[in-house]
Amino acid sequence: MQDSEEDYPEQSIRFRRAQRSTDDDSLAADDSEYTPEEVQLPSHGLLYALSAGVLGGLLAAAIPIAITLMNASLYYEASRQADKMSYNLAETLTGLACLSSLIDLILSFAVGYIVGRIAVRRKLGILAGALVGAITYLGNTIPLYLPNYPGKIVSTTSPSSGNIFAGILTIIFIFLIYSAIGALMALWGAWTATRKHPYYQR
Repeated sequence: MQDSEEDYPEQSIRFRRAQRSTDDDSLAADDSEYTPEEVQLPSHGLLYALSAGVLGGLLAAAIPIAITLMNASLYYEASRQADKMSYNLAETLTGLACLSSLIDLILSFAVGYIVGRIAVRRKLGILAGALVGAITYLGNTIPLYLPNYPGKIVSTTSPSSGNIFAGILTIIFIFLIYSAIGALMALWGAWTATRKHPYYQR
């Protein structure tokens, strides 16, 4: 075999080049097996995202309400003291508000992670997170208009039309902020769940 390669060096070089090109083609074919276009994604991903977003939003809205009702006496005392509220009471209420916000963020992340694991598509995780944020804000705002709800702020002056319009704009703005924060947290969760998935590898 060595004598034949020495006698015909050009043929041996051509053979090795052809073999190397064949190996390269097979490797390229193996790599193309996992291209994003050929990866089979789960069906009904939008339904999963909507379901997870609504359920997560309802849970995120229910937990702060439960925290408020369990500490109703503190909120009634704060309403009674009004501007003369003690520092310890204000600190306690601030801690409860931070706890509720932290729970909302964790739930948004968890919903995004679940949607990423089930539906794979990260944009569906963003949609689910936006739903969580929107429902959370509505769930925290609507009870404030209920009579005798702890933490309800009662206005002693009648609002003008300008104040009503400014209040509506403020509600819409905060609503969008809640939705955006929920979407970003869910995107983080979806990215964490899909960062090693073949659909996003390339």
